[in-house]
Amino acid sequence: MKKVKRWLVAIVLLPACYGVFQGLWVTLHPFRDVPEGSYCFFAGMLSYVVFQWAFFRPIRTYVFGHELTHALASWMIGGNVTQFKVGKHGGSVTVNKSNFFVALSPYVIPLYSLLLAAAFFTANHFYPLRPYWPLFLWLLGVSMGFHAALTAFALRQRQPDLKPTGRLLSGVVIFLGNALSLVFVMGVAFPRTVSWNHFARTSGRHTLSAWREIGHGGYALYQGTVHELIRRS
Repeated sequence: MKKVKRWLVAIVLLPACYGVFQGLWVTLHPFRDVPEGSYCFFAGMLSYVVFQWAFFRPIRTYVFGHELTHALASWMIGGNVTQFKVGKHGGSVTVNKSNFFVALSPYVIPLYSLLLAAAFFTANHFYPLRPYWPLFLWLLGVSMGFHAALTAFALRQRQPDLKPTGRLLSGVVIFLGNALSLVFVMGVAFPRTVSWNHFARTSGRHTLSAWREIGHGGYALYQGTVHELIRRS
């Protein structure tokens, strides 16, 4: 029964995936003109991809952030961490409270990007760091590339974190969460180009449109089935 419920929830959320994808497309479209020095951000993402391809995957660094995100997510819902292990080939964290948010948070939340942004803006409050803004954008891009590349790598390893929620529902939540995380980070870095309100309105409009089309199609199918049954009776 739980498996059926997870499938139903995933199917219900699929139109939201379409809507969020459309909202993401509209939000990222202006970056074809690389506004607000965003070339530094994209150069940072590319730099990380090239680094990983040419050298190695910093697995231990990823695993530390992965397990720390589990721990922080559990702490946010009132849980406690009783064990925390990180190794070259994997890690684990033991908490006394968990749910789908705790299980999937490392695949959604770019922890190092958020920590970098928090550190930069906090330091900028006390000391003017505007001359280092291009460097910050580059490092932010590196951290987002790190999150995207190693999250994709981790998901190919058949992670046990996905089993309680189910692979389909986990995939839907991970897509939606990463889209929201990307828009949030880019909204912080490029406030004149990225509007969170516009993204939300666009995503909501396309989601409702998708649901409307599904409803019309379902009703048409229902009518066709009823008419066919009447004709045969």
